Amino acid sequence: MRISINTAQKWFALAIALVASLAVSSVHAQTSVNLNGPDLIPKVEISIAPPSGTFTQGSTFEVPIYINTKGNAVGALELHITFNPDTLAVVKPSGGSSIIGLWIEAPSYDNARGTIALIGGIPSGIVTESGLIATITFQAKAAGKASIEIQNNSRVLLSDGVGSPANHTANRASYTIVSKPPGGVNVFSETHSLRDRWYNNPTISLSWTGEPGVNGYSIEIDDKPNTVPDNTVDTISTTQSYEDQPDGIRYFHIKALRSGIWSSSTDFQVKIDNDPPAEFSPEVNYITAAIIDRALVSFFTTDALSGLDHYEIGLIDKTKSTTESPVFVRSESPYQIPFDSIENARLIVRAFDKAGNVRDASIDVSAPFFPIKFIKDNAVMILVILLIVAILGSILHSFFGHHVARHLRTIWKLITNTEKLEEIERRDTNAQQNNDNQNNLQ
Repeated sequence: MRISINTAQKWFALAIALVASLAVSSVHAQTSVNLNGPDLIPKVEISIAPPSGTFTQGSTFEVPIYINTKGNAVGALELHITFNPDTLAVVKPSGGSSIIGLWIEAPSYDNARGTIALIGGIPSGIVTESGLIATITFQAKAAGKASIEIQNNSRVLLSDGVGSPANHTANRASYTIVSKPPGGVNVFSETHSLRDRWYNNPTISLSWTGEPGVNGYSIEIDDKPNTVPDNTVDTISTTQSYEDQPDGIRYFHIKALRSGIWSSSTDFQVKIDNDPPAEFSPEVNYITAAIIDRALVSFFTTDALSGLDHYEIGLIDKTKSTTESPVFVRSESPYQIPFDSIENARLIVRAFDKAGNVRDASIDVSAPFFPIKFIKDNAVMILVILLIVAILGSILHSFFGHHVARHLRTIWKLITNTEKLEEIERRDTNAQQNNDNQNNLQ
């Protein structure tokens, strides 16, 4: 069969149109979505923390309110909150930090109706997963159930330039308020009367005030400050002693059983320290200035438990009787010893910790020889000696420098030779006389 060119062109154009039509239909089929109007509105989540809990009648507790913007920028909030006015009362409507930069109306509350209003704006908007809106402080008024809810008329506005509203969800907080237990037991101690003071007595004697209607007491002692004794009667006495208690902070816990109801726990703190301060050795240094003659004794120690309280110094003059005892005076390091009053001393350093434990250390201190001070104290005598030495030196110099000694030796020789000549002459004279006498006799 033979087809003309015009007919072929028509069939080709028709095919192109059909393919294009199918492609458009396919695209529309793929991109078509069924939309639900409420799903298009941004959502945020408001939460009350903690969502549950148990509190004692008369106590106060804080309830923070947070917002999770779910990735949306929030610019303003209007929260209306309700609570049980029979069991709860607002102490403070807001406190601490908050994402609210501008309170459009001051936070307000009505304890009679059980309502709270928080209305504020965030000028630059905020995107957060846990933004603190406000912290409300409640007081537990009476025993029973208590709830806190965010009402449906609350609003959250977006920071989109027009303040579009956002859907919000919020949890409901539920609390249990329990009756206040009877008052705690009044505890006192004769051995460790002050709770904040350290003692070096390891035996603790405790007493407490007995009250009518009490059926017994549950007691315990340990090193934990918040232990609550179990609900078992341990004693009906109003005294208790504990011996050989270890060093450290001990806590005595007690509660009373009255008409089948246990009182709140009383905790009595006791501090024990039997160890003296750490060993130490004083050190002495001498001041070498010419006008000062004294020693500086330095000392230092520590106490690991109760802490160091003070030092006392006792000074003994070793040149005096050994039966004398020093008088200790409170002092600090370094301690000065003047040698014009004592030249040979023994210094005793006594360190006290805050529990009254004592550690002694001593050091002997003797007056050293100060050359400069010796010269100053004996200046006149030294000058006289120097003058005599100078004169003798001059004389010796004259002897040896001007040959005086040589002349003296020559003179000495002459003197000794003259004496010898005179002796010879005397012997000759005596001999001549003897000869003359013999001739006369003949």
